Formats: sequence, structure tokens, C-alpha cells
Amino acid sequence: MLDSYRLFNRLLIFLAIILMITACAPVYRTVYDYSPPQDASGRQCLNHCLHMRAMCRVAAEQQANQERMICQQQIAFNYAMCIAAAKVDAAHVSCSVNTYCGDRQPDTSQCQAEYNLCYQNCGGMVKGRQVCVAFCQ
Repeated sequence: MLDSYRLFNRLLIFLAIILMITACAPVYRTVYDYSPPQDASGRQCLNHCLHMRAMCRVAAEQQANQERMICQQQIAFNYAMCIAAAKVDAAHVSCSVNTYCGDRQPDTSQCQAEYNLCYQNCGGMVKGRQVCVAFCQ
């Protein structure tokens, strides 16, 4: 029994060390460098890419807002159901009003990928590179 306890403690220490090492690992994000097309028609085409990216971002923002609204409606519904199901006033206390829906940020990653493809299709060059943004050494 004592040996299994020691083994368990060693395993916990090992896992804690691994967790500390990985928690401080560098965090990277992709940054894009753009070289525009040489001809006027290619540069005109880029205006279409910009418009498409803006529309994509608006759609992503609307989606995030919709998700937030649905979450808030679900919370209100759950609270109302709890209150309705409570038989006595003392049971109402157990009905919590959890109003946290999370910070739903719009997912614009697809917008960036589509913009980069459009940019290249217009004759421009797109180069991605990884940049350390946290825990850099």
C-alpha cells in the first residue's frame, strides 16, 4: 500500500512538472506579408477581396451575436422553468440566475484564409510567417 502511495505521489509530481513546462511554452500566431499585383487590373481585383473579407467579418460578428442572444434566452428560459417547478418559496432560492454565456468572439479565421486565396488569385503574393506572441525566449 505504501509503495503504491509513493508511486502515485511520484506520478503527480511528474505530471505537475510536465504541466509547468508546457504552460510556459511559446505561443505563436501567423502574420501575413502581402505583395500586391503589378498590373492595374490585379490591384482592382484586390478591392473585391477587401469587400469579401469585410462581408465575411460582418457575418462572423452576426453569428457571434446570435449565439450570445440564444445563450441569454436559454438562461432566461431555464430560470423561468426552475421558478415554475419550485413548489414553495424556499425552493426559489435554489434557482440560480447564471448569466454568463462566455465571451463569444467572432471566428474570422475563415475570412483570412479566403482573403489570402483571393489575393493570390488576383496576382498578389502572400507569405505567412510564425511570430511568437507570448512566453518568447
